[in-house]
Amino acid sequence: MGTPRWICVAALGTVLLSPALSPTPAQGRDHEPRREQPTIQESQTGAPHVPNPPVTPAEAVHVAVRELLEMQEDTGRWSYEAYYRDIGEPEGLPYGFQVGGTSIVATALLFAAPDDKDVLAAVRRGLAFVLRALAHEKMAPRRRESYDVRIWGHCFALEFLCRLRARRMAAERAADVDHWIPRLVKTIADEEIPGGGWNYASLRTPASFVTAPMVQALLLARSQGEHVSGALLERARNVLAGARMKDGAFRYAEATRGRDAPVKQGPSSLPGSASRSVVCEATLRLLGESSPDALQLALENFHRHWSDMEMLRGKPGTHQPPHAIASYYFYFSHRYAAQLIELLPRDQRARERERLAEMILMTRGGDGTWNDRIFTRSRNVGTAFALLALLAERVPPPPTWRPTF
Repeated sequence: MGTPRWICVAALGTVLLSPALSPTPAQGRDHEPRREQPTIQESQTGAPHVPNPPVTPAEAVHVAVRELLEMQEDTGRWSYEAYYRDIGEPEGLPYGFQVGGTSIVATALLFAAPDDKDVLAAVRRGLAFVLRALAHEKMAPRRRESYDVRIWGHCFALEFLCRLRARRMAAERAADVDHWIPRLVKTIADEEIPGGGWNYASLRTPASFVTAPMVQALLLARSQGEHVSGALLERARNVLAGARMKDGAFRYAEATRGRDAPVKQGPSSLPGSASRSVVCEATLRLLGESSPDALQLALENFHRHWSDMEMLRGKPGTHQPPHAIASYYFYFSHRYAAQLIELLPRDQRARERERLAEMILMTRGGDGTWNDRIFTRSRNVGTAFALLALLAERVPPPPTWRPTF
């Protein structure tokens, strides 16, 4: 059969814990996002994939970290470019994606190379940008019915700031971090949809794949002593539990349902759901509403329908037929599949880490980065999500929350 593209993946757990790892100096058919506009940042990532020579996970991480450092802009940001444009901003890059992209990349670097002075300097430049941008009027809480992606910035900025504070790495900006974390918690609470959950495209129906990472960021903040309402978490849990179908698929967006509502029936949407089921099921586990069997089912569905997601990687467009899959959830899903693995019983994790690492390394680009879009500026977030997946053993999931009735 020949040598696989990945080498030593069986030793992933050992390799990723080795000091040598540190470098040395949207809604399916219910909603169509605004049309993608041409941009000078377009690249040829939609071209046929040219495989890399065999590489270990540690080597892949080392190369990717150096590439991310090169991608940082003079402002300190790693701005994400995707499917939505704000025509009032230079190059149409909305603030939500500027803040969210920078936060995701900086979070990945925190875990990939925490002792590297170049990485720490880059993370702190990114932090300075995030703190400036959070104060911009386009990142203020908003309760208008509109298509607005600022909520992604709020979500991933909160995770980044909490991770930074937990690792005591904010240095002279520690007071600013302490100031912004409770403000972000309040902002997110203010942006909750009536009845529970969050969406970036509607104030009427929560989106499962937005609600899940938002809950995780709130759980991190709560674990650090911030006030996060138990009632808010309970509503979010009800949203996610109500979106789950009998076969393990999760609806894209759904009206709020009660915790004890009957499990949904109807046509399966598993191929289109595979990228969001892992984050939704992992989050339900953190909320005390899942089980090892349900986690394993979500992971098996992810693997079973991986090729349905992969066939659109690096292609233009948004929710493409036949399964209404958007390519920009490809590496997002790998990050949360890796997190879900860390929530499985301990004796199952090594095998599943190995299995996922092989898939991540198979889709690594010729320059040592990962990109699931057609834009140069989507390469940074794709690479960061891939790193967070490879490093999932190092990235502790948020603490669990148990509802009281």
